[in-house]
Amino acid sequence: MPPPAEVKQATIIPPDVQNPVDLLLSFIIRPPRSKYKPEQLGPKRFKAACRHDTNQAVHGQRTDLVLENPRGQKLECSLFEPVRRPGAPQSEEEEWEEQLPCVIFLHGNSSCRLEALPLVTLLMPLRISLFCLDFAGSGLSEGEYISLGWFERDDLSTCVNYLRSSGKVSSIALWGRSMGAFTALLHADRDPSIAGLVLDSPFVSLNLLAEELALSRAFLPSPATRAVLAAARSAIQARAGFDIDCLEATHHVSQSFSPALFIAAKDDDVTAPHHAQRLFEAYRGEKEFELIEGNHQSARSEAVRRKAALFLCRTFHSERLDRLLELHAGGLFDIFGAQNLPLQSFGGAHGGLDKESDEICRQMKVIPALSQMFLAKGQNVQRPVAVHVVLKLVEDVSEAGFFVKFKPAEGASVSGSGYHMEEEEPQYLVVIVTAVATMVCRVHNDDLRTVAVGPGVCVGLSTPVALFMDSCGMVFVQAGINDPLKVDVGQAFRGELMMWMMLLRGQSSFHSLSVEDGEATLRESLGDAVLRLRHLGHADGVLTGSLPARMPPGDSGHLPCLLSPMSMKVAPPLGSEGNSSGDSGQFGIKVTGDTELADFEARHGRRAQGWRGRVRCLGEGVVTGIRKRIGA
Repeated sequence: MPPPAEVKQATIIPPDVQNPVDLLLSFIIRPPRSKYKPEQLGPKRFKAACRHDTNQAVHGQRTDLVLENPRGQKLECSLFEPVRRPGAPQSEEEEWEEQLPCVIFLHGNSSCRLEALPLVTLLMPLRISLFCLDFAGSGLSEGEYISLGWFERDDLSTCVNYLRSSGKVSSIALWGRSMGAFTALLHADRDPSIAGLVLDSPFVSLNLLAEELALSRAFLPSPATRAVLAAARSAIQARAGFDIDCLEATHHVSQSFSPALFIAAKDDDVTAPHHAQRLFEAYRGEKEFELIEGNHQSARSEAVRRKAALFLCRTFHSERLDRLLELHAGGLFDIFGAQNLPLQSFGGAHGGLDKESDEICRQMKVIPALSQMFLAKGQNVQRPVAVHVVLKLVEDVSEAGFFVKFKPAEGASVSGSGYHMEEEEPQYLVVIVTAVATMVCRVHNDDLRTVAVGPGVCVGLSTPVALFMDSCGMVFVQAGINDPLKVDVGQAFRGELMMWMMLLRGQSSFHSLSVEDGEATLRESLGDAVLRLRHLGHADGVLTGSLPARMPPGDSGHLPCLLSPMSMKVAPPLGSEGNSSGDSGQFGIKVTGDTELADFEARHGRRAQGWRGRVRCLGEGVVTGIRKRIGA
């Protein structure tokens, strides 16, 4: 039986077959052996990827070690573990855990520990260690024969005991494939402390597996196969020292209670899917079943690995991992996204905002209501801005919403706030949605002040939540069909602000997030330099004499509307007859609705998008490129 695709770089050593008995035994205790050089395991120190919750690379190290099993055979092992980043700040040092969750990977009968390498970049960013070994009789370890799980479970016990005595791990989970999955089942019932199991292509018993393979490949009927196995039983006992009739998993699954994920490949012609199905049905603990594409040797897809990793994250019951799973389930982070960075579903957030959010969360710990706050999907936006999201509170205690940071103008006082603001002091606005109430709060001097309160939303139901901020300092918040909350933050703040999605307590999910503001589309399409030119004109004071470039397809040119329709005056090209008033801000062509917009476009042969304009109801200030996605 060839090894899986994950170890294709290894050298396959075929068994030495000199007689029919050797041929029979090669199918059971001496399959082809995968040989490799230790250098193929990769560098001793490495950068695995970027953490899901920061832009910092995860540093890892590999420690190779040799353990001795109860039969006195040396086992070649490797421990991959995340390590502290050189030069990390004190805040990062304080959150580092001395003991981390650990996954032990158990390879198949023709494989070796190289099979575990794809899991390194999957687990390191989650700060989960990975331990892998060559079973006795496999890879670089000592031993001439394998036992399809019988003695391998003792090899596994040796590794588990080492990890627990090392003080480096908090809890242990097992991830096995084929023989490795069978080994995990044989071990799990005698070690109830195992956090979880991933069982890829396990078999019910050797006798049943042999009968199916003999019938499908050699066309031997079951009676003939049983006779051959009976003859081979004594030879295996003499050479390898175990009874093949004892290789049966049904009894073990009925005595196992660790959470288990059973995986079976649809086209597996070695361990047919019904093996995993039967074991799944007999298993007594928490369990899941996954039928995947592929066969016994095919490489497992990244989606399958991620599902298994998420399953094990749940079984570890780590407070840190549980928190990350809430964020992942709620749509705030895709912990398996591109380079494991936060999801950027609008406008291209900058790495600096991640550092900003970390700093804000640390500052807010002094406020009890915000002590568990987590911020994600940070974005620089320009007022006027409208934010729409579908929010679902999963638990009665769930609290989620928006967090906004204003930057006041130099030396300004906040209008209507009731207090004088220190020069250049940032102001924070917090929108909290709960089952009881929807609240708008302000942060000042380590205190959280509620300035507007409305009804809450139903737990378990997806509710649209909208946040709108205009250029005059008015903020509107609407949750579901409730009346909007209105707050005046004054006009002393700059037009640019920063905002994040916020999770406070419990589990919540965010979907269909969209942000529309007066700058986003043009900055995204043209860049800051061109956008500045559109605002201020050329350095010599001469504006361009042609229409601005078209905005990306799908932008209607309409303002985002939360509460009421808005009219907009649009500028024609310089020198056209429409601009005769001489007022640089009052333009001769007025676009107030779809009909007038269509007439204008038909007359000029272009779409009225991305033009300079003044929006009366939003106060003074040029608005360019109003973003409203409606499709191509």
